Amino acid sequence: MKRLVVAALLVALVSGCTGSSPPISPSADPTPVSVRPLRARAAHTATLLPDGRVLLAGGCAADGCTTSEVEPSSEFYVPGRGFVPGPPMVHPRSSHTATLLPDGRVLIVGGWAREGTPPLAEAEMFDPTTGTFQPAGALQGGAILLSDGRVVAVGGGGGPGNPTGDVEIFDPATGARTSGPAMPQPRHAAASIVLPNGEILVTGGQDRTRHGLSTTVIYNPGSGAWRPGPQMGTPRFKHAIAMLDGGRVMVLGGTTDDTTLLASTEILDLTTNTFTPGPTMSTPRYKFPEAVVRTTTGHLVVAGGTQVDVLAPDRQSFRVITTGAAVWRWFPAATALPDGSVLIVGGYDERIRVLADAHIVRPARE
Repeated sequence: MKRLVVAALLVALVSGCTGSSPPISPSADPTPVSVRPLRARAAHTATLLPDGRVLLAGGCAADGCTTSEVEPSSEFYVPGRGFVPGPPMVHPRSSHTATLLPDGRVLIVGGWAREGTPPLAEAEMFDPTTGTFQPAGALQGGAILLSDGRVVAVGGGGGPGNPTGDVEIFDPATGARTSGPAMPQPRHAAASIVLPNGEILVTGGQDRTRHGLSTTVIYNPGSGAWRPGPQMGTPRFKHAIAMLDGGRVMVLGGTTDDTTLLASTEILDLTTNTFTPGPTMSTPRYKFPEAVVRTTTGHLVVAGGTQVDVLAPDRQSFRVITTGAAVWRWFPAATALPDGSVLIVGGYDERIRVLADAHIVRPARE
């Protein structure tokens, strides 16, 4: 009976929108359950595992976002139950990437352990079969999964004032690592996505402190070559990117100079290779690379800022979902769950106070 009460509280406290909640499926697992995240997190990752759990990894915990060296360094969200402890990471880190591999493992790359330190050069791997994180060798940069199962890590080893264009290629099946051709222009805080043809599009970024780029580049993993991509209408870094239906890519928000925040979007039509202005979001957003997801029902959901936006079916506007927590939220993590809802966890507010909260939104019901 006590576990049923905990599960009911989870729905009441975690859900941040109107509408009836899905049935609770209590578990006999004796692991303690929390209705809230076990610690504050920002600049963390949230990865949906094949077994339905969400792995929350790393992130800064102290106000000011100065360090991620706080336990627990990982936890799980279990739909219908809540948050449970996860295993310790090899290197607590924030602003890293988490890549779900075809075999169900999760590759963690890059990030920082604490403010003022170099980016972490050691990757690690979460293995759901053992429930542990293990060292995965030297690998830096933003990791991107290719269609053949290899991972490309782009732009490791640098920071805002010293970006790099380094490229490394990692084969999880063999553990082999090779150096790839460097990007034509180093860039930091860019956004990247795998295109339907298997190529990688990298948009914007900054080539030096407070100087955003409007250029894009495209990497062909087959030939191992980079080429210039189409020009965006606005310089952007610390922005987000998403794939739309019909062979289109949307870039969202960001900043031009780390001061001016953008609510604008642009849409790239891959058939014409041109960007055109997209709909304006309800609020300016930056620092939200993990906060834009496509749901299983096809909705594009955008968290961050003070509220949640959902792209209208005609792609001409955004509508707002109220989460019940209208606070500024930078570096949250959003995860599309199998039932069409979205889990939004953490972030920090305008005073860099790290948040220990979670909300579930259901765009199909709003």
